[in-house]
Amino acid sequence: MAVIDVPDTGYFEYAPLVLKNYLMTRLPSDVVVATQVPEVLPPRLVVLLSVPANGDMNLVLSTRRVVIECRDRGELLTGRLAEKVRGFLVDAMYVPGNGIRDVNIIGEPGIFNNPDDPSNTPRATLTVDVLLRATHAL
Repeated sequence: MAVIDVPDTGYFEYAPLVLKNYLMTRLPSDVVVATQVPEVLPPRLVVLLSVPANGDMNLVLSTRRVVIECRDRGELLTGRLAEKVRGFLVDAMYVPGNGIRDVNIIGEPGIFNNPDDPSNTPRATLTVDVLLRATHAL
């Protein structure tokens, strides 16, 4: 019996990976875009973290929630990076072929310094809901 690697109804790509692939085409090459916080923090970093959201049984479109953390060299540059990420994500729904059909910013960028971070690196956080289109079996 052959192994079927894609459900007949299709599946949704992992939202942080979809956003990572898109943002890597938009942000400067010195900005590290990751789905986990690296052990050694680079000077400029965007981390995409998937969190639970209310879903439905739609087989074609589904909403995924992603919390985005941005870090740069100081508070002002961190805030600016977060605003650029926000802008690029809003633009994403108009870029054909990326799987993103809609973007809803549910938490606008804001500076939040993590009290557990010994380096006290400024960190901006924003939260987005992205509407993804399913990938279907051929």
